Amino acid sequence: MKVTKYPQSCLVVEVPGTGRLLIDPGFPASDRHELDELLPVDAVLITHQHPDHLDRDWASQLLDRGLPMVANADVAQALGRDDLRIVAGGDRIEVAGIPVEAFDLPHMPMVDGAPGPPNLGFLLDDRLLHPGDGAELHALRAEILAVPIAGPSCSYRDAYVMIETVGAAAAVPIHFDVFPADPELFADKAGDVADIRVLAPGESTTF
Repeated sequence: MKVTKYPQSCLVVEVPGTGRLLIDPGFPASDRHELDELLPVDAVLITHQHPDHLDRDWASQLLDRGLPMVANADVAQALGRDDLRIVAGGDRIEVAGIPVEAFDLPHMPMVDGAPGPPNLGFLLDDRLLHPGDGAELHALRAEILAVPIAGPSCSYRDAYVMIETVGAAAAVPIHFDVFPADPELFADKAGDVADIRVLAPGESTTF
């Protein structure tokens, strides 16, 4: 499995010989990259409607190009489109030949304590978990975790616990551009719990 990191929570995940999935193309990525830099991909997964995970212009372009997009009903409503594949927690589907399981994960509380929008986590190929902005990962297991290390109510300690909770052998820090954090510092402090791989924008790693 090859994982390429883009700003905030945006990843391209490739299962060799199967397909390439784009996850959460939001505004930090769209501010710094052209959409074609992230392509080609075979399908798109969106965890929730916050703009740092969903750039609406990019989403419309991707749909207009005929790329399958998988998201919850809240995202479809936010986009005003009926050409998404709507899933909910508990659904297990195949996307571009890759098994994808969806989980309803509560969005981490906002700065004022208010709940966020409906949020999905996606487990890809039974290996990599992208939780969106979910932090409560109890009963989930994953070999690789895309771990949010910052946010409206997310600390390095929370990120460490997420890795520990799912039993991940490896983790890729995400979600540190809007609420700035230092992924290298996190890797230094959390290196005892997993193989923490810090990726620059556009950089890839293979598991």
